Amino acid sequence: MKQPLALLLLAALAACSAEKSREAAAGVSLLENFSMAESLAGSSRWRLDSALGRLDEKKGVIAFESPKIKFYEGGRVTSEITALSGVLQMKDNSAELTDDVVIDAKRDGMQLKTTKLYYSSARGKVWTEEPVTIYKGRTVIKGRGFTANPDLSEIEIQRQETRLSGT
Repeated sequence: MKQPLALLLLAALAACSAEKSREAAAGVSLLENFSMAESLAGSSRWRLDSALGRLDEKKGVIAFESPKIKFYEGGRVTSEITALSGVLQMKDNSAELTDDVVIDAKRDGMQLKTTKLYYSSARGKVWTEEPVTIYKGRTVIKGRGFTANPDLSEIEIQRQETRLSGT
């Protein structure tokens, strides 16, 4: 595990409610209002904020509710992903987000919606095999399956359909 991630995880664990921690099974910690981040050479790559989470120390997995993940480049937010739930594999910082997943690309105002999304920190990519809808201005692109950078640059969409929406 990377040093900054370990420090943030320890801070998140310290924020756990003592009362709720007693309800968790052995090796499982309940987290409230926690944040995690990954940085490279002192610059943030991404930051995850969540209202509730559950850390299974044996499996090295954090399950969370209502996650919000911000991606950074040069100290600026390039995109933000929200979902109703998700799971983070701590070993390789890969995530699966589910239910009402939305990516807001800050640079060009593009928005993507889907039901399930995967992220790999090692690859620096997001992808899904599920149906996706991308909105940019009046343009609506639909497809099933895509791969992209988290800021929605370099998008590859399978089975694509594009149309202009009414004004």
